[in-house]
Amino acid sequence: MSIAVSAVVQPSRLLRCSLSMLAMASAGAAGALAFGGPGRFHFPALLAGACLLGALAAGRAAAGSGTVRRLDISGLGELRLTVQQSMGEPAPGALVQLVPGSTVWPALLLLLLRDADNGVLNVLRIFPDSVPPEQFRKIGVAIRAIAGRDNKFSEKHKIH
Repeated sequence: MSIAVSAVVQPSRLLRCSLSMLAMASAGAAGALAFGGPGRFHFPALLAGACLLGALAAGRAAAGSGTVRRLDISGLGELRLTVQQSMGEPAPGALVQLVPGSTVWPALLLLLLRDADNGVLNVLRIFPDSVPPEQFRKIGVAIRAIAGRDNKFSEKHKIH
């Protein structure tokens, strides 16, 4: 069986919605603390400020335009990651290596990919709504196969 997969990874609507709800909840907590909500707290103004900063950070992350990426996995297990700039023909992707700490769960693929040229670490979050369902499963199988090939990798750093 070949593990070759090519997929365009869209920003997750699920993640964006979750960040928006977190921002609203944090803003609500900041308001309750600032205007004397129920209960007594030590340093309510400081806590309200911290909640407000959290709300702003989550809101900024939710509002930010996500980056569309293309993940290409060859039949030999070579990974390439491309940032899609436009809908035209993409440039060849950067060669990346799977780093220990990558996580493969049924509802999330969290891939730590180190650029082979300059050593920059890329975190690629793939939710089920980021790619078609069949692609999600194929990517998960391919990543497990790549991690299982290198005995040093799979013995010391098990993919969860």
